[in-house]
Amino acid sequence: MSTINLNNLQDRKADMKDLGASEESIKTMEENMRKGLLNFTVRETKPATNGHVDITYPFKRSEQSDNYYMSKFTVEHHKIKPLEEGQSYFIITPKGEGKNDVKKFNHPVDAIEQFKKREGTAELAIGKDLEHKTILANMEKGEVNFVSRDFRSAFYGKPIEQTFFTEQGKGFTVPQAANLVQGRSVYRDDLLDHKSGSIFKAWVGLDMDSGKTGLNFKLSIHRDPEYGFDLSKVISDYNIKGMDKPENKEQLETALKNGERPTVIANNGTKNHELAIETAVRFKKVNFFKPDGSPEKREQFLSKPAQAALVEQDKSKEKDLGQGQEMAR
Repeated sequence: MSTINLNNLQDRKADMKDLGASEESIKTMEENMRKGLLNFTVRETKPATNGHVDITYPFKRSEQSDNYYMSKFTVEHHKIKPLEEGQSYFIITPKGEGKNDVKKFNHPVDAIEQFKKREGTAELAIGKDLEHKTILANMEKGEVNFVSRDFRSAFYGKPIEQTFFTEQGKGFTVPQAANLVQGRSVYRDDLLDHKSGSIFKAWVGLDMDSGKTGLNFKLSIHRDPEYGFDLSKVISDYNIKGMDKPENKEQLETALKNGERPTVIANNGTKNHELAIETAVRFKKVNFFKPDGSPEKREQFLSKPAQAALVEQDKSKEKDLGQGQEMAR
């Protein structure tokens, strides 16, 4: 490999690292570049709050040189539970005389796609081996005639998909993108206002309610500080253990700004609760969730000063409502 190729490899590795790609993805990219493949993709899978997220990186080699480029990556949120350790997916096709052709898969999307392409009789199963398999779906003469109840949303459902464009490793990171397709918001302090040319800060989410424009969802942007969501103040309103230490609070804020759903210990006045927390930027709040994923009422974890302020706020709303009704008579 020539010097310019090695420089190009070093640049792509740096870009991938800046984006937050896994070491395994960077290694696979390098292997494919060294093979001299014209075009190739690298895929990695990350666990999600519900299911998993697939990230696909497409690489192209220049027609004028041996340099490779990657200007975008695609993120898909599949609501399919990840495999347990030691498990695999199997497509089992009868060959006759009591024998079967068995194909093994470690990724659910690959298994489902290949199963749907079958034209004869086949089974889609999951397990550590064929002796301990659980049938997920089967077909006869190319027609699917059974899908297990717990697997139907995975089998028939479509992922939430978004393509993110990047320039020299800049833009949304892979962890941020993975959180965006799960419906959460991330904080950016380097967004460009194309009209004025100025840089601004904002909370960004995907507007999934409005559907897609072309291939992507529109971005929902709430400028900071104009929108009025002060994350640091909001966190301070709750009895969250460890927030008296600046380094702990900063760590929590960083996680939330990246769109993560970290675990905290919150007190409701009588006992501590281990809960997941995430931002609700639209409502200028944070939400709490039990370990099973069900929501928890946030008000019970408010500090006494914050509870008093909430009571006064409610009284003020009632007063304004009463005055409005009097004027309407």
